[in-house]
Amino acid sequence: MLSFAATLTAVEATEATAGRRPLTDGQRNRLRALFVSHADLVWRLLRRHGLTQEQSDDGLQEVFSVALRRLNALEAGKERSFLCSTAVVVARRVGQMKESLPGTLPDVESPLSLDEQSDAHRKRRLVIELLGQLEEPLRMVLVLQDVEGLSKREAAEVLDIPEGTVASRTKKARAQFRALLEAHVGRLE
Repeated sequence: MLSFAATLTAVEATEATAGRRPLTDGQRNRLRALFVSHADLVWRLLRRHGLTQEQSDDGLQEVFSVALRRLNALEAGKERSFLCSTAVVVARRVGQMKESLPGTLPDVESPLSLDEQSDAHRKRRLVIELLGQLEEPLRMVLVLQDVEGLSKREAAEVLDIPEGTVASRTKKARAQFRALLEAHVGRLE
């Protein structure tokens, strides 16, 4: 994932190319605060939409370019929902949803033994594979709520659908995911 400095450089270049004014210190500070608080989540959403690492980096820059243009209209407390919904739009446009989700995740140092890491890696790949088998609307509510921890209200805002639809899709997604998992590993207790 790109650093704030790299993202800011790209955002400022985009703004200059579009003939917009240079960023003020206040805009730069608010954008930095948004980036620090939400960039990891935005980048993960882009990756989980099937974008490559490079596409996710580009998408991250685009999301924060949009955020900069809407900075004055962004309501306090709704920034996360705005950034997530923007990431979903950017991911759909950039990647046009690949058939499967990415099979590799960033390398992270782990205190686990090699056997435990191998087992965790197999489980992670299985979850990614099974998520990839869900229809996009079901996968999105499951990822937003169960993986990223967004509330029903936040997921509804991100996806621009009613909370009741989020609830019904989440229930259906969990049931389908469980059925896929049971088919793969056997009956779950």
